[in-house]
Amino acid sequence: LSAEYDFFINASNGDFITPAAPHSALVVFFPAHPGGRITRSVRARGNALLRRLLALAPDAQPTSLQQRLTDRLVALSPELDARLRNPQPADLRAVAARYDLRWAISRFTQQWIQRYWALPGSLLYPAVDVENFVALPKEPWILSVGRFFAGQHNKQHLAMVRTFGELVDEGFSGWHLHLAGGVTPGAVHSAYLEEVRQAAAGYPITVHADLSFAALRELYGRSAIYWHAAGHGEDEMAAPVKFEHFGITTVEAMAAGCVPVVIGAGGQRELVQPGVSGYLWRTAAELKSSTRRLVARPELATELSKAAMRAGRRFDWPHFRQQLVVSLAAAGIPAEVAGP
Repeated sequence: LSAEYDFFINASNGDFITPAAPHSALVVFFPAHPGGRITRSVRARGNALLRRLLALAPDAQPTSLQQRLTDRLVALSPELDARLRNPQPADLRAVAARYDLRWAISRFTQQWIQRYWALPGSLLYPAVDVENFVALPKEPWILSVGRFFAGQHNKQHLAMVRTFGELVDEGFSGWHLHLAGGVTPGAVHSAYLEEVRQAAAGYPITVHADLSFAALRELYGRSAIYWHAAGHGEDEMAAPVKFEHFGITTVEAMAAGCVPVVIGAGGQRELVQPGVSGYLWRTAAELKSSTRRLVARPELATELSKAAMRAGRRFDWPHFRQQLVVSLAAAGIPAEVAGP
């Protein structure tokens, strides 16, 4: 199919299609580990096993049994489940090498393209619709935005609930934590959401599941501080996929005037200049300390909020277009091939 076009861009996030167009680019959110792939042949054997299991229960509804097996698989290993659903080719690196450009969405991702695939990646930060977010009169609210799902690189809602609970127990008063995000379908993910809600019970914490974009914009605009904890408690070198690959919600929060207090790992390091446009942390104690500092010094919070809004504009559409033109030129691809 791609042979019919002048320029093929694969932004499927895991579907490795061999490009046939004269020019091509692979958008890499995070590179798949070549040694951890599950090939199509393994998937076929898995499907054969599933059919045998279904045959052992002829009176059961096949879809019901299959759903139970799938839910169990997710509970045991969400990463394995994802690979079974989207198997990688055995020649993953060779397919990736066929692309003229491998666009990494962050320097963090760019580093792991080189480590995993031994191939160069070109940095192309994604465009964020920062103009959709505006600072409103601020409330004593801390916000974190991220989808509720179990396993993989989940957003560590439980860690944030525990940390905020510790702050409250230590006398931190007058502030409210808001956790907002969509919910991934499936029983195991619904159970995770319920676990977060139960952990938050008794504290000034509100869990917003699947709220509207208008409501989310208002939360961004009225919140004073933004937390992000994806990867907390994980080893970045052993399991880099569990860290935020870029951090679009952090940029959205910055555009709305929230002061980011985010984990200093993964792509988040590239978004925040510590002490200038927010804070980076590695331990729960550092997260609490930075939060207390902002609450105790409103003038500092105002200064960092303004700097965060300026920093967030680095990821708007005009900056993205500039990056794109430079990247295409470096690869010898005429800009007009990529469209207006």
